[in-house]
Amino acid sequence: MAKKIAGRKKKRGTKASGGPARKETKKTPQNGTGNAGKERPVYAADYGLMTAFHHMQRASVVMSLMEEGTGEDLRDLLKRGVKLYRKAAEDDAKNKFVLQAIGVLKATEHLSMAGLYAARMKFKQNAISPTPEWLAKVVAETDRRLEQLDGKERGKGPHLFPVTMELVRRAEGSDHDAHLAFELAMAADALCFALESGL
Repeated sequence: MAKKIAGRKKKRGTKASGGPARKETKKTPQNGTGNAGKERPVYAADYGLMTAFHHMQRASVVMSLMEEGTGEDLRDLLKRGVKLYRKAAEDDAKNKFVLQAIGVLKATEHLSMAGLYAARMKFKQNAISPTPEWLAKVVAETDRRLEQLDGKERGKGPHLFPVTMELVRRAEGSDHDAHLAFELAMAADALCFALESGL
């Protein structure tokens, strides 16, 4: 009986019996179980800059259609946005500069469209524009966010806070159509985003 038991033990896959040893799998970065080689997020480096560049180009094209000598405040806002974009494009730039550039340049784009609408009112079609309910919600939400920002210290954007407040008030007005109100509301939303990002 003892010989049979010993014989059974020798048949098991151990090094002592000469059988195939059990293989051990190691967790390495190559099989996706390690952290080495993990890529950093690319939002700020790629998508964020592309978004800011997109708004900058659209704003510039629309503003080129405006009459010479008009929209000086808007052109100043574009210059600020371009400066933030160039700062964000630096290799060691912080993510906040990308977010600030997106906010300012997006606001510039919407304001340039609003300015173009206002300057071309004589070409307005004789049709009543709809008043979407979501637009009122955007205005109310932007107003709430501005209340949270009121009184906070900020670096280069102190005068943009009252500008944003004024845009919200104008978007709420009833003396223009819903499309113009949309551009004003989205401009206020974008500037609010820039202020929230530390501008």
